[in-house]
Amino acid sequence: MIPEPWRHGVVAVVGLGKSGVAATELLARAGVRVYASDASDHPYGGDALVHLGALAGVTLDVGRHDLARIRSAAAVIVSPGVPPEAAPLVAARAAGVPVLSEIDLGFRALAAAGMRSIAITGTNGKTTTTALVAHLLRAAGLAAEAAGNIGRPLADIAVRGDRYAWLAIEVSSFQLHDSPNFAPDIGILTNLAPDHLDRYPAVEAYYADKRQLFRNAADANVWVLNGDDPAVLELAAGAKGRRLLFSLARPADGWYDRADGAGGGGGCASARRARRCWRARSSASWAITTWRTRSPPRSPCSRQAWRRAPSGRACARSAPCRTASSRCAR
Repeated sequence: MIPEPWRHGVVAVVGLGKSGVAATELLARAGVRVYASDASDHPYGGDALVHLGALAGVTLDVGRHDLARIRSAAAVIVSPGVPPEAAPLVAARAAGVPVLSEIDLGFRALAAAGMRSIAITGTNGKTTTTALVAHLLRAAGLAAEAAGNIGRPLADIAVRGDRYAWLAIEVSSFQLHDSPNFAPDIGILTNLAPDHLDRYPAVEAYYADKRQLFRNAADANVWVLNGDDPAVLELAAGAKGRRLLFSLARPADGWYDRADGAGGGGGCASARRARRCWRARSSASWAITTWRTRSPPRSPCSRQAWRRAPSGRACARSAPCRTASSRCAR
């Protein structure tokens, strides 16, 4: 997990919030000398600083950054809240020092321990989707945790020695920019729209950082993409792996039927006017929550119940499962 050059120098950690504190401890426990600094006199992780200061090889600097130390570091680990134009990062890049996110550091440690991951990014909906994915994994009987930008640093999971089969990791564009080793098993891109233009010179630069989700794409990867968002599809174009699309507008691997049934036809909503019907093809409806076994969900609504209705948008009334969740199964 620890590159050999780091063991012969000092690694700088910029920012002493939860991520910076966890990264500092993870490095120190791996035998790496650490210079950790924060420009604030009262960093978010202040209560943990006494503990950090007692670790062998750790030097703390609160209220300032020693740019000379940072320029001479073997690497810089940056906390999520530190903007890319911050003086320590500008100094490090100008000196040719590698700058890596805490996500990158923590991911390498956890991947080496055998944990698998689902990364979630996008302009909107990241946190909600991350929490939902973690919930679904747990509901499927898998040991899972929500981590990353949602709140719990990956480095903290590594330091505590917690064991999970799967991690649902929320990642921002800033974290992706500095995560060259980040390689999730599954990636979800919720949507794209111009954002953070106070920190990016143009929307193209923002989208370029989002594209880093696919930088280590391999044939075994699965990418869950917004099929209604042309920018998302363009961003993922050419990435190795299998693509699964979701849509609010048309049939896809997973889609949401918005028919209101007002015309009195055979649409799903005609069976129950207030109902919205989620439809999913069997190839995608259980892909994430049962990725390891590739087996259908253990439910009376068997995989065979999810089949295409013979009458277009009409509900598959002949399906063997009559629960609300599969009333409109295809």
